[in-house]
Amino acid sequence: MPVETHGRALELAETHGTPLLVFSPERLQSAVDRLQAFTGRLPFPTEVYYSYKTNYLPQLCVLLSDHGIGAEVTSALEYHLARRYCTPQRIVVNGIGKMAGLLQHAATGGRPRLVNLETDTEIEHLGALTGDGDPLAVGLRACLPGVSGERGSDPSVHWRRGTPKFGWNSTGAEVIRAARTVASTPGAVLEALHIHAGSQVVSADFYEAVLTKTCTLLQRLRAAGITTVTTLDVGGGLASGWVGKRRTGPLFEALHAAGLRIPAREQKAPDLDGIAAAFQRNADRLHRLGIRRLILEPGRYLAEPAMTAVATVVAVRKDGPRRHAVLDIGTNALHCWRSDEKRPIVFAHPDTPGTATLWTVVGPLCHRSDSFGTVHGPSDLRPGTRVCLDAVGAYSVGDWIANTWMRPPVVATDGTVLWRRQDTADFLALAQDTEEATPHAG
Repeated sequence: MPVETHGRALELAETHGTPLLVFSPERLQSAVDRLQAFTGRLPFPTEVYYSYKTNYLPQLCVLLSDHGIGAEVTSALEYHLARRYCTPQRIVVNGIGKMAGLLQHAATGGRPRLVNLETDTEIEHLGALTGDGDPLAVGLRACLPGVSGERGSDPSVHWRRGTPKFGWNSTGAEVIRAARTVASTPGAVLEALHIHAGSQVVSADFYEAVLTKTCTLLQRLRAAGITTVTTLDVGGGLASGWVGKRRTGPLFEALHAAGLRIPAREQKAPDLDGIAAAFQRNADRLHRLGIRRLILEPGRYLAEPAMTAVATVVAVRKDGPRRHAVLDIGTNALHCWRSDEKRPIVFAHPDTPGTATLWTVVGPLCHRSDSFGTVHGPSDLRPGTRVCLDAVGAYSVGDWIANTWMRPPVVATDGTVLWRRQDTADFLALAQDTEEATPHAG
């Protein structure tokens, strides 16, 4: 555990206060190095596109661009940010929000590297977007039954557990119909399959199952006369190796439903050697089915270790045997924290070994799930103690904006302020400016 990063974050909090986010270019570089070593072991040329929704801190995005990593975007905002650092050919367009202007931006500002479609509505609009000029490279997003973890529960369409949330079911007739429609659209080339099968993935067996089902779908497409698919986009989902996650699954859930309480396995680091070997084992079959290139869209793997957060204990609760340390940051704002995950938590002044006390570290108690976990801390913990929460670079910056008025500053490890603090006064000043600029009736 790189204690110097925690110490530096706590030092910066003395200057900038809390809550505070600290960005580490060094950690980002280390993640890039590990990822590029992994892609170098894959059996096909591999393009990497960073998922901007994970963390769109401009300094993070530009550093990745400098290393030859492109942008994967899901909104018009992300697309315009990516265009600051990338040519269109280094941008992959994804997301179910594409009809909200993103497709138009992508199609008129120069052809992106790839546009992955996942709804019939997008296909209906495809002809109007292609027009003249270079062909638009298109991918189809498919969901693999029994493997894909991206499922929804939208009551408007009666989605339920096990029903695909994104894309077309790889075993159904609709995906063949969608492929034929795209293939017959002037100005579009069906180049890719997009298979984003899960999140926090660590297992090589998982990728073995993904590739087996993907090959079955490729066989079905070729049997239907679709032979232009040369790229396999396997999405993101790789665990960063910094966060422990309790792995459960259907069997675990069934046992719990039956009243059998067994401890869940905790897994942390992805088996990159095993995953690369799974691709190697399936390389010949993929090649025979037309695949010549891979695309990866990592987000968490790169961004998660690149940030730490610093908070202050604002209250201590001692209820019988329970000990709670209440922080000035909560899970509604630092939304990357989940109940089945464990990240490192470090107190500024821990006790000597053997004298620490178990504390449940929580946010401002605004929600029943507002807990960061139970860890050892000082036995005489008091308000004012600083706490460093590690590996919060994924899904933190954007969620601050969505879930709270106050935005903490983001400071690099060298002390450079990358994003200034915005508090309630800033938010209300913006509201006042908007009100004054809006004409009123009367």
